[in-house]
Amino acid sequence: MKRVFAIKLEKQIVIAELKSYTYVFLGSLLLSIAYALLIIPHHIVPGGILGLSIVIKELTGFSVGWIALLINIPLLLWGTKVLGAKTGVKTLFSMVLVSFYIDLITSLTAGRVFINDVFMSSVFGGVIIGVAVAVVMNAGATTGGNDILVRILSIKIRLPYNQLILIVDGIVILLGTIVFADFTMAAYSIVAIVAISKTIEYFMKKSVQNKTILVFSDKNLLIQEEILLNRKNTDGILKLIHHDSNEKMILVTKNTKKLDVVKDIIYKIDPKAYITVLESNTLDTG
Repeated sequence: MKRVFAIKLEKQIVIAELKSYTYVFLGSLLLSIAYALLIIPHHIVPGGILGLSIVIKELTGFSVGWIALLINIPLLLWGTKVLGAKTGVKTLFSMVLVSFYIDLITSLTAGRVFINDVFMSSVFGGVIIGVAVAVVMNAGATTGGNDILVRILSIKIRLPYNQLILIVDGIVILLGTIVFADFTMAAYSIVAIVAISKTIEYFMKKSVQNKTILVFSDKNLLIQEEILLNRKNTDGILKLIHHDSNEKMILVTKNTKKLDVVKDIIYKIDPKAYITVLESNTLDTG
């Protein structure tokens, strides 16, 4: 029975990885379209590495895609060293796609403005980016180096992930305000960030299908203990269905609304942990 389960599990992991790469591709393409057509032409700086790249482009004249890649690659190498090698594969895939497509679309459109109203561009751009990020997140991946940077900083500085995101985005917007000498740009950038975060939150809440979380870590026992200690946030959400000596643990969520809570617990205990998310209905645990 265990052998049959293991074979079926490995098959489902391969299928899930192929699906996740497809979603990462589609999400990265959608993200690139939003930036190239709605965000960059209006000098909107919605935080993160891409927002910083827009600011640097104004100073240097280099393309946003190339700048983002040049920033992201050292972050990826740093993240691989600090967080583990398994962190980098999907992230690198997304980084390269986003950088390539942003520059390609920008070149094809020659920086043309598709929506003249900056406010509407920031709203629509933020919503589309939010959808793109949600697609990639649901695939168990990340869209770029900002996530790696914040995860590393959370280890070094010991501040909560969400607070560090706000700090990093705030610094990027401040730099954009100084470089572009435009306070309205800061306001539109904040509008875009709010649209992004609300859209991600909406789609993550709409995602009600059960998930299977594969956790590869040498600290699984500590992770289990932390989950038990956080019953207020995790009670009725997780069920341990498999745990072997090869540092592999399988958890099933009964609700995906608190998937981020689970990930925060895992990364708090083991920043080098590798997580793969599957649809629970693809895995028969009986």
